[in-house]
Amino acid sequence: MLVLLPIVLFLSLYMATLYGYQYLMFTTFPRVFTGQYGFSNSDVGLVYLGIGVGFLIALGFTGILSDRLVVRLTKRNGDVAKPEYRLPIMFVGAVLAPIGLFLYGWSAQQRLHWIVPIIGSAFLGAASFTVIMPSLAYIIDAYTPYAASATAAAIISRSLLGAILPLAGNSMYNALGIGWGTSLLGFISIAFLPVPLMFWKFGERTRRSRASQVRL
Repeated sequence: MLVLLPIVLFLSLYMATLYGYQYLMFTTFPRVFTGQYGFSNSDVGLVYLGIGVGFLIALGFTGILSDRLVVRLTKRNGDVAKPEYRLPIMFVGAVLAPIGLFLYGWSAQQRLHWIVPIIGSAFLGAASFTVIMPSLAYIIDAYTPYAASATAAAIISRSLLGAILPLAGNSMYNALGIGWGTSLLGFISIAFLPVPLMFWKFGERTRRSRASQVRL
């Protein structure tokens, strides 16, 4: 499914990328907040609250709006539901991700007040949640008979990149610095911006043309 189904493939890559960015950002917290802002080791632990707050805000936002949007769009479509109605929430996360990365990287590079990079990390946390959760819901709705296998493919790829990507973090930041290193991640997240739009427009056609390739 991960290889043959474009929806599973591209959304898994997108989720894995943002998931890996979270852990890659975690590796930079000690060098940024201890090395540049003079935080103690115990104080650095509090920095992780920023991305946690982003998760909580996104949880409330997604929980309140997701099902309501599905119901509203279904009514507009003559009470015929489509899996693609899960995607509009993703548009928000797709925009928040590069904003959070650029804000974090360059505010830390320029040594602005310590709250600014923490706000950037909160944006990334919110972006991750508002991309990952609707993506999983879309995959489940699109391939309901094979939902367990489809979500397993997405989760495995996400976990692998979350484990591997931080291993390159120190080398990348040593070579590029915090500003340009995080900007590189931001440019990659910009490249993923068309993904939810692509499946919003062509998702139904993609599901129909590829459904016959799924064999369990």
